[in-house]
Amino acid sequence: MNNIIIGTAGHIDHGKTTLVKHLTNINTDTMKEEKERGMTIDLGFAPLIAPDGKTFSIIDVPGHEKFIKNMVAGVKGIDFVLFLIACDDGIMPQTVEHKEILKLLGIHHGIIVLSKRDLVSFEEAEQLKVDITNFFDDGFFKSFPVVEVSNKDETSYTLLYEKIIEETSKIQRTNPHNHNFFRLDIDKIYSPKGVGTIVSGTSEGSISKGDFLTLYPSKVQIRIKGIQTHGKSIDTVTSHQRCAFNITNINAKDIERGNLLTNHPALLNTRLIDVLFTPLTKKILPKNNTKIRLNIATGEYFGKIKYLHDNIDKTFFFQLIMDKEIPVNFGDIGIIRSLENSSLLGGVRILNTLAMPTKKNNPLYLKKLELLCNKDEIDINEYLYHKNSFISLAQLNQELNANYCLGDFNTDILILQDSNIIIHKDVLSSIKNHIFEYISLFHEKNPLKHGLSIATLKNKFFLNKNTKEFNDFLIFLSKDTFKIKDGSLSLSNFKIKLSKDDRLIKDTLLIILKNQAFKGLELKKIEASFIDKKRLKDILFYLLSEGLLIEISNNTYILKGFFKEALNRLNLFFMSNTELTLSEFRNILGSNREAALMYLEYFDFIGITKKVGTYRIFKNIDTK
Repeated sequence: MNNIIIGTAGHIDHGKTTLVKHLTNINTDTMKEEKERGMTIDLGFAPLIAPDGKTFSIIDVPGHEKFIKNMVAGVKGIDFVLFLIACDDGIMPQTVEHKEILKLLGIHHGIIVLSKRDLVSFEEAEQLKVDITNFFDDGFFKSFPVVEVSNKDETSYTLLYEKIIEETSKIQRTNPHNHNFFRLDIDKIYSPKGVGTIVSGTSEGSISKGDFLTLYPSKVQIRIKGIQTHGKSIDTVTSHQRCAFNITNINAKDIERGNLLTNHPALLNTRLIDVLFTPLTKKILPKNNTKIRLNIATGEYFGKIKYLHDNIDKTFFFQLIMDKEIPVNFGDIGIIRSLENSSLLGGVRILNTLAMPTKKNNPLYLKKLELLCNKDEIDINEYLYHKNSFISLAQLNQELNANYCLGDFNTDILILQDSNIIIHKDVLSSIKNHIFEYISLFHEKNPLKHGLSIATLKNKFFLNKNTKEFNDFLIFLSKDTFKIKDGSLSLSNFKIKLSKDDRLIKDTLLIILKNQAFKGLELKKIEASFIDKKRLKDILFYLLSEGLLIEISNNTYILKGFFKEALNRLNLFFMSNTELTLSEFRNILGSNREAALMYLEYFDFIGITKKVGTYRIFKNIDTK
């Protein structure tokens, strides 16, 4: 198979770097500090040439516990592991930890390499093999062949090389959906003098020199100036290759390990993530709200966990609440460690990057996550049913890391063609019923209001929905059962009907304001004429919504007719004048100074006039 990525694993000083040097003749300890300390701190890379000329890549990862995040970064993209156990030391702490990490990250192919064979007797080596069999008694690595190597026997490395070629030929890859797009999780950043910015990683998908990609989380668009793999320039990189890109439009100092390059249109940065959690042991589980380190792809991030359910006998669904937005995608696999002491807690698989705050034990939410656990076998109708809301096509593809088109759905799914909104018909019916009941109750309690405000409706039923998509969905709803007017939603057949007492209050109020002419009247003075103050306010709100009244200043009301007449007189004045004083407008209205000032300040506020010193100038006029 082409483009095999081989990783090393094992305890510190068990011979990982020495093994790579024997196989490739390259010393992957390139940092000065690594050479001085005699241990691998960061990731090292070397090509391994197969007999047929194909080039495999070996990633040498650090074994020391302090560099565990670099070890996890190296595992990203690995197909095959060389798991080293030194014969003189045997199974050590990082042997155990690396085994658990590889298991959690799903590495299923490899060889167990017993290094430093020359340092122990035959009997000691045989006992170590027994220990290893017991160590891997849970089935993981159980089928891995065991190969002994010795620094004093170069043929042992030749035998290991032959076994690597044999075993890697057995690897069968699946083709996940995201290989329709390109992705490079960055594990190293360089800035050679006179060259520019260089980033490296293990490729997913194909991309060519000159193509454009987006860097996450900054969302900066870059262009690929050049591509190299193991020092050789190439025009196109394919999936599962170690590669380095020379990129434009960004400085190396603005990139970090864990950033990624992709042309995936649906990838996003997120702080709230639904995950499937795999614990190291069900006997020891992290507590709710435990602060954690998340090592995923090539990045390390910080946050806390939130349990989504109480019943954790079989499946563990968590929400990760991160300290900052991070770039992850559906299906990404990582590990979580305690922030307090860096102890390994377990593995996570990303199920939903568009997670929503939800109560614990929400059955619909949990059912959706159960479906996402087997996304490749997912029944999209069932998923959209348990989604229990509308969703855009782009958002659906983002959630599932898929490439659905509008023609992929059957008649159980309703598609709003203008906005590409998708919803299951049963869900639509349920949403309509809930909104119908809610608005019916609102009409019952508020018979003089046209309807429920759209903002209130969104907060009640669609809090985290995109505003444009929500508005498109609302327009669709209003085609039959509902209607929209002045920012509110009502039942389509609803009409305000005034009772006999309501009509009496309305008529009395209109007469009072008519007698006030241009001056209008404050609410507290209006209330003096009525016993039922609450009903008065309801009628006042109704008249305002009907456009019969205007609130000309805070809690001061006038009839719409007087306001229009004031506008007409203002218009006539400006036909032959360019400036208007307060005293002039008082004479125009035939009212007092306070009323004239109230009108002018309102005209200033709505942009009809503008105050310049002691006078007003005309800006706009609207006598509707």
